[in-house]
Amino acid sequence: MDLPLGIKPLSLGQWTNAHSNFTQPLRKGASFELTVSDPAFKAKYPTFQEKYNQTTENIQWLIKLAIQEKWRLRAMGSGWSLSKIAVSEDGIVNTKKLRLKARLTASQVSQPYLDQGGDPDDLLFAQCGNTIISINDLLEKEREPAKSLKASGGSNGQTIVGAFSSGTHGAAFKFGALADCIVGLHIVVGPNRHVWLERDSRPVTSDAFRSWLKAEVILDDDLFHSALVSFGSFGFIHGVLLEVEPKFLLEQQLKVVPYDAVLEKAIRFGDFSGLAPQFKYPPDVVNDRLYHFELAINPHRFEKNDVERGAYLRVMYKQPYRSDYTPTEPNANGHTYGDDVAGLIQLALDKLEALPGNRIEMALVPTMVNTLFKVAYDRPETAIGTVGETFRNTVFRGKLFSAAFAFDRMDIPAVIDLMLDINGRIPFAGVIALRFVKGTKATLGFTRFEHTCVLELDGVDAAINHEFTRVFTERIERENIRYALHWGKINLVLNEERVRKIYGEPAVDAWLGHRKQLLSDEAREVFNNGFLEQCGLNQWKEIVA
Repeated sequence: MDLPLGIKPLSLGQWTNAHSNFTQPLRKGASFELTVSDPAFKAKYPTFQEKYNQTTENIQWLIKLAIQEKWRLRAMGSGWSLSKIAVSEDGIVNTKKLRLKARLTASQVSQPYLDQGGDPDDLLFAQCGNTIISINDLLEKEREPAKSLKASGGSNGQTIVGAFSSGTHGAAFKFGALADCIVGLHIVVGPNRHVWLERDSRPVTSDAFRSWLKAEVILDDDLFHSALVSFGSFGFIHGVLLEVEPKFLLEQQLKVVPYDAVLEKAIRFGDFSGLAPQFKYPPDVVNDRLYHFELAINPHRFEKNDVERGAYLRVMYKQPYRSDYTPTEPNANGHTYGDDVAGLIQLALDKLEALPGNRIEMALVPTMVNTLFKVAYDRPETAIGTVGETFRNTVFRGKLFSAAFAFDRMDIPAVIDLMLDINGRIPFAGVIALRFVKGTKATLGFTRFEHTCVLELDGVDAAINHEFTRVFTERIERENIRYALHWGKINLVLNEERVRKIYGEPAVDAWLGHRKQLLSDEAREVFNNGFLEQCGLNQWKEIVA
């Protein structure tokens, strides 16, 4: 088969995700790699515009091939998802070499955006293969003036599209999740069609930029919000427009606090006045500068109103950037797996490998987690750094279990009680974190509540943790507690009934309708996969009155 310049074949019969918790069989000959860095490609297409637009044509060529061969095909970034949300049963397209980035000129920005105080310097156009690491490096170290992402997940090795379109959230409780940084989407939806999507209520780009893309322009808030969190099923997201802000610092504070009425008031209402003695700054400064709010609980050493068995409080204050600071070393406590809790779980795997058959005995779980918790939180009480210095890349090895539930923060006290009750019978082999995030407008956005709290279950990939998650899901449903499950993490319990109950019939039907609006029947089948079928999101169903 003669392939266009910029497309290379991948000899894959199977593919394993970054966390090694599943392997997906693939059809040989159906996987490819896209690149803009091949010498012959660069010679023929020397300018940014030529490289980008030819890559759009290459993506269209692949979609046409998939339709002809009746293949399912999916774009693949860093492969961090623990669910099969982003894989295909036939082929995958490696996008990691699509790393073009550009700033917009004043002429490429809409007049309404400028009239509302928008700054062209606060916009970044990036191809889908750019990792958050590379975006941080560009914004913080190369841009003049320097900029920062408005939100980030705990680690940043994901590609930008893979991260926001699967629900990566962080804990920017006044701003939102990573998807809320996106103000424009370029999606290739068929062999002869590609679209540029923006909100009609807040158009950012001008006709000059849109004609440069040669794309069909759609300004539609509802369609945009559906496409934001669509996990590769709305077509091939080739490029995105991010809104960033002037570079800032995050000053961290970590300490153990009792889980009491004062902390519950902060959890449920965002009222931090009672926690003033625990914070570095007075209440007015805290209310103004608090950026990140996070708690961690060791379920095997936890008692209410007991500071020794309390919660680990991690907050970050947003500060204007200055150069006279020393970033905290990422491996100050000697570990090598990254700075977030999920990365530190990998330390437990070293010990598990020494056990016969790598089996976890229930009686050993509390001791293992207690030891792990001490390691995970053996960090300085204070630290400072930029977004890129604070949220670093986690190096994964071995199998990791990570599930995440979103709740309305008002329900968190009841959720914690329920979780601890289950833990008494099915001990969770890991750490429980609570991260508070402003809700998203994305139609199927995981952080769906106005004031969302994400409860994360990070541990080793063992049967006991899967059982804990299954029972936990059933209990919160029996208690009629509203929730959502992270699309990109362990979510085997998801099905069509649950998805429709979580998001509501109107939202799911709107999302399916928008997918039908963008994709022909043939193209829709290309971008279907087993995960969509499991969740009832694979096809539009006509509504019969």
